[in-house]
Amino acid sequence: MEDVAAMAGVSAMTVSRVLNTPEKVRPQTRARVMAAVQALDYRPNSAARVLATGRSGVLGVVSFDTTLYGPASTVFSIEQAAREHGYNVSIVSLSSLNRRSIGEGVERLRAQSADGIMVVAPHESAAEGLKELPSDTPLVAVGAGGDVSFPAVAVDHRAGAERAVRHLLSLGHETVLHLAGPADWVDASGRADGWRAALEAAGREVP
Repeated sequence: MEDVAAMAGVSAMTVSRVLNTPEKVRPQTRARVMAAVQALDYRPNSAARVLATGRSGVLGVVSFDTTLYGPASTVFSIEQAAREHGYNVSIVSLSSLNRRSIGEGVERLRAQSADGIMVVAPHESAAEGLKELPSDTPLVAVGAGGDVSFPAVAVDHRAGAERAVRHLLSLGHETVLHLAGPADWVDASGRADGWRAALEAAGREVP
């Protein structure tokens, strides 16, 4: 770091700020420091960074069966967004979603000092495991069902299915059939509920 500071004509503390909190440094100074970093091929010490800032620059992801399109595309998007904001991503892939496996996955990422953890939990069975996660680590549930005590993000598949059914009925179709996904997946369950609710609201018999 001292070599970078000397080449950029700034203090080592300024170099540290550029690497850890760049938004607090003037653009001209930031550009000089980053040019020196690239010229010297400087690589920050991650352990020192955690000690100095209390932040690791790592986001953790607990996911299930990343061979499937849904979880895989979610993890890919998380990784892309994290990179754009200067974060690295550490992924724990689970073979099953239950209280024990989710807890163990989160603890592995906490041991890496992850700044935040996202749990991709598309199964209904994950709800109980999510409720028991520690509250002292920033957590976000992705695609989770049930009530959780921390922020969660998900697509409203029920509303989407309802709108699709109403649209098809408005075109003159007598009814709409639904090819369901796995019953224990949150997304599939939401779509089935929306399909059924829209048919019932229209006074149509549910096939």
